[in-house]
Amino acid sequence: MARQADSNSLRLSGGVFTLTVLRLQSLDPDPLEQQWQEQSAALGILQGAPVVIDLADCKEQEISQELPKIIQILRQRGCTPVGIRNATPAQQAAADQLGLAQLRGMESSPQSMKKNHQRPELTPASPPLEHPLRSGQRHYARGQDLICLATVNAGAEVLADGHIHIYGPLRGRALAGVQGDETAQIFCQRLEAELIAIAGIYQTLDPQHPLWGRAARIFLDGEQMAIMPLEK
Repeated sequence: MARQADSNSLRLSGGVFTLTVLRLQSLDPDPLEQQWQEQSAALGILQGAPVVIDLADCKEQEISQELPKIIQILRQRGCTPVGIRNATPAQQAAADQLGLAQLRGMESSPQSMKKNHQRPELTPASPPLEHPLRSGQRHYARGQDLICLATVNAGAEVLADGHIHIYGPLRGRALAGVQGDETAQIFCQRLEAELIAIAGIYQTLDPQHPLWGRAARIFLDGEQMAIMPLEK
């Protein structure tokens, strides 16, 4: 006798996940592999991370021969390529052959860059976090700025669609503007972060950074991460 399927065996829901965006300047795999070797210590934090390949700067380049090599390099380094964005139809066809998802991405045209620099409508910030975030804990302020009055410990992660304000040591990861808001900023009283990111552009840090352990303001200057001291 056939068993009747459980009506609750399949459920669909939405979710927000942190994805690393790798914006390639070229589809030549050799510079990518060389740069990864030179920055292996800093990029080790991406071990096991899902990666989206951004092709906004490679619109005129052929991808069918090079993309498999790039995917192989990323997998050898412990990353998991899950999709591409800002691809041409030909590039999308090549990605389809490799099982990569097509993701919406921020276009690189002047008109869209102007649009993306406009700060979206955000709801009022939720009550501030008053307790430290331990390793493995994650807090996301959807559609809001995030305010944390305590420590974000190593291995913890805070995310916000808007700004992030941390009135204590930042030792874990902080990702602001996760829905693409390039005007988002990160403010912290003590910068000791494993990783900082704004609108998909990220940077890893180490104790040799000149602002390590100091109050800092983090924002995007064009497509570059800028880190400035908060002290006058």
